[in-house]
Amino acid sequence: MGVNDSMSTSKSGLEFIAKWEGCVLKPYLDIAGLRTIGIGHLIKPNENFPDGVEISLEKAYELLASDVKKCEDSIRARIKVPLNQNQFDALVSFGFNCGTGVYAMSDACKTLNQGNYADVPEKLLAWSKARINGVLQINKGLYNRRKSEGELFSKLNELQSHTVQWTKQTLVEAQTKLTKLGLYKIKIDGVWGPSTSSAIQTFAEQRKLQLGNNPKIEIPIETYDELIKS
Repeated sequence: MGVNDSMSTSKSGLEFIAKWEGCVLKPYLDIAGLRTIGIGHLIKPNENFPDGVEISLEKAYELLASDVKKCEDSIRARIKVPLNQNQFDALVSFGFNCGTGVYAMSDACKTLNQGNYADVPEKLLAWSKARINGVLQINKGLYNRRKSEGELFSKLNELQSHTVQWTKQTLVEAQTKLTKLGLYKIKIDGVWGPSTSSAIQTFAEQRKLQLGNNPKIEIPIETYDELIKS
């Protein structure tokens, strides 16, 4: 099971994408001449969206939620480090705009898989270019979207200020302490796995500490601090 298998795009994540994609509630032709509706939804041959007939905003978001599933699946398959909700939503927007291949080929995602979360926003900016008159150059609209995605990626969740998110560095620090306590007995590698999960669980139970709702992604700062000072 992957570290992000339980994640899906949040309502605010869908609204973030809609802000950049725009929303048209009647069928129209996109710049490629393809019939489109809602938030960039390409109308399939088996779908019935008559010309001139408006859909509801709720339906537009329902279509978007279905369309981003290919991004969600690619993130779960390609991103090997745990993501919080804002990070997941930002990457969904990135892939929805640039194609799911970015999760395998972009420096942003390669850097992320190395545990370098802080470098991701800058790496996203490399995907701000478009070919204009045959010349590849920065497009202001794409630049602004990549910048906004980077800001969302770096934004703390509402409760995150009270937690410590697992990165390669924080996992190495935790595994080192757990090894000294005799709770972790394999190689220190900065990767969340069954041995780390079991050791953290045992530590928390011994000290009567909380682990929160999703300890494979983040734990309460009080629990982390207690471990590090042990």
